[in-house]
Amino acid sequence: MATTPKTVVVTGATGAQGGGVVDALLLAGNKKVRAITRNASSQKAKDLAARGVEVVEADLNDTASLTKAFTGANELFLVTDFYGAGFSYDNELKQGTNAIDAAKEAGVDFVVFSYLEQPPKDVQDGLPRLEDGRTVAHFESKHDIGEYLAKSGLPFTLLITCMFYDNMITFTMYQKQTDGSYVFSNNLGNEPHGAHSVGTIGQTVAAVLEDPQKYNGKTIPVVGEQISQPEMAQIVSDVTGKNVKYHAMSDEQFASLPMPAAQDLTNMFAYYRKWNYYDQLRPLSERLVSGPTFKEWAEAHREVLKSKIESS
Repeated sequence: MATTPKTVVVTGATGAQGGGVVDALLLAGNKKVRAITRNASSQKAKDLAARGVEVVEADLNDTASLTKAFTGANELFLVTDFYGAGFSYDNELKQGTNAIDAAKEAGVDFVVFSYLEQPPKDVQDGLPRLEDGRTVAHFESKHDIGEYLAKSGLPFTLLITCMFYDNMITFTMYQKQTDGSYVFSNNLGNEPHGAHSVGTIGQTVAAVLEDPQKYNGKTIPVVGEQISQPEMAQIVSDVTGKNVKYHAMSDEQFASLPMPAAQDLTNMFAYYRKWNYYDQLRPLSERLVSGPTFKEWAEAHREVLKSKIESS
């Protein structure tokens, strides 16, 4: 007698991480997928429904809506949204605790959470404080959600993620130079650090949910490779035919840029650059799936990368 496929409920399903999880679960083909969105009438939500995904409206800020949406599901992929939470530690923490409380109430059996670590004390002592007294707020909020989950009694796995290759399309700003080349800049510096595609998160979630009890209580790194910003610039140049270069800025220069959460992002990159905790916590030897290299990812996204650069 065939068993009924388990239902995985995916938060952030119309976004990058959740969308990657939906893609991986549909490819695996052995789970029912329920997508959580704030607007089931959006085109992205309609596209998911057309692929056979059950689409349900709920909001991470509304525990009751989450409990209703999670009811009947066996497993949950949880991703919170620091930027959608107004760049607020408190608001993102509330998103996470709401979802965990709702999962318990709804009888969810297992939770996979997209997690980040608490920067150690020497890191916090060595970085400028944000207005709320924190240093890398979106790391600290995700860490504290992970702690709340661990104390909740729910079986769980934490996925400790890296920088996304996809940021080269979604967030990186390319500046055209008088010689026709393009430059992108940040304060990360020239040394290699862990990075991966958003899709690698989805592949890792699918791998965990093949045997969730095997990974219960564990923290699994998601990492594609160790790669530097100059190496990424060279690969983008080779793949797109555009002359792209990387410029290392000082922390002070990057923090002064007119962008949301500039000091939080500056501190994040300074943490990667000045201390080795970030890469120690993300060893290639402990990943469940390798995912694509940056070169493989760039080749698959050649036209989008090229368009992004040319529109700068």
